[in-house]
Amino acid sequence: MIVGLFVPGESLIHRLSARRKLLALALLGASLVMLGGVGSLSAAAFLVGALFIWGAGLGVTRLWSTTRPLLIWLLLIVAAQLWLGSVETAMKVSLRLIALVWAASLVTLTTKLSDMSDAIVGLVQPLERFGVSPERVAFLIALTIRLIPAMLEIVKEVRDAQRARGIERSIIAAIVPVITRVLKQADELSAALTARGFERWDVPG
Repeated sequence: MIVGLFVPGESLIHRLSARRKLLALALLGASLVMLGGVGSLSAAAFLVGALFIWGAGLGVTRLWSTTRPLLIWLLLIVAAQLWLGSVETAMKVSLRLIALVWAASLVTLTTKLSDMSDAIVGLVQPLERFGVSPERVAFLIALTIRLIPAMLEIVKEVRDAQRARGIERSIIAAIVPVITRVLKQADELSAALTARGFERWDVPG
């Protein structure tokens, strides 16, 4: 599920270096934390959505496929924020989450995993003098970014299965199989990494 997420294309975003896209993603994440208004957060989400649909040519259908699995979590977040905070707070949290997930998916879908790993190695190379393994850090960060749309795909598949059984509106019925499948995928990924010698990537020092 993780390997095949890259969507080939000739857009400007596809042609941008992985390093620039990762730096832009980090900058966006920091900006979303600092932006305090619903209007500014809505503008940020709209911009990311526009880049996703038209800038990268990924289309509305793929954006909706990225967004739909978020709906159940957005509902839980909004409910919690309404109970603990306010409508405005709920909107802010939701907009931050949507914009960040869209941006991470945009980077993932337009960047090869190998290019992403190489870019991260270059970014963290200065930390090698402090005993940090750039290759290990690069792999873990790239894998984390790639897992965002992969986990959303799990939610989508669970919701599709629920829809077929007529229990689409049951939140509990969705959460349990999603968590189960995520944990199962984590176990499979851990086994695959161990088989490839990831455990032996010891950090020097």
